[in-house]
Amino acid sequence: MPPPGVPSASGAVRPVAPLIVLAAALALLASGCGGSKSAEEQFADSVCTSVGEWQDAVDSSVNSVRAQINSPTPGMVASINTEIQSAVDATKKLTSDLKSIDPPNTDEGKKAKQELVSLNTQLDQTVTKTKQTVAGLSAGAGVAEIVQTLGTLVPSLQTLATSASNTISSIQASSQKLKDGFDSAKSCKQFR
Repeated sequence: MPPPGVPSASGAVRPVAPLIVLAAALALLASGCGGSKSAEEQFADSVCTSVGEWQDAVDSSVNSVRAQINSPTPGMVASINTEIQSAVDATKKLTSDLKSIDPPNTDEGKKAKQELVSLNTQLDQTVTKTKQTVAGLSAGAGVAEIVQTLGTLVPSLQTLATSASNTISSIQASSQKLKDGFDSAKSCKQFR
């Protein structure tokens, strides 16, 4: 049998139209039916990406500080200060990121943005407390004083990480569309 559109020995031409329709349908399916992300999924992806990157950075700093506090060594103060500064910098970046994320233009989106503003307030307060704690260490502080003073920062940073996860859960629970957006966003997988 000859290819579509080419006459056979009998002179009949196989119709091309069904193949064009099939090809168009397959192309449409392959492209996800024009599947752009919903406003809720875009919002969720932005939030989860920012919070996930922040949590990774803070977890790394917290683990490093904890290890150094548990096994004090000479010069650990500078190393701990570097880790704390890394956590502070990551937190500042998160607050900036969260402020710049536009929520869906719905009542639920506005409520979600309010929750992010509340989280930002907690983030800012923790950054301030952290800076004050570090600045409060005397230059000649001994290992015991350093361990005792800086040891209080680890739980507050961990609490902040829990607050961020709780905020994401609360936003998801506020509407089905937001929940669907968080469920669809690949970057939110770690928060499910």
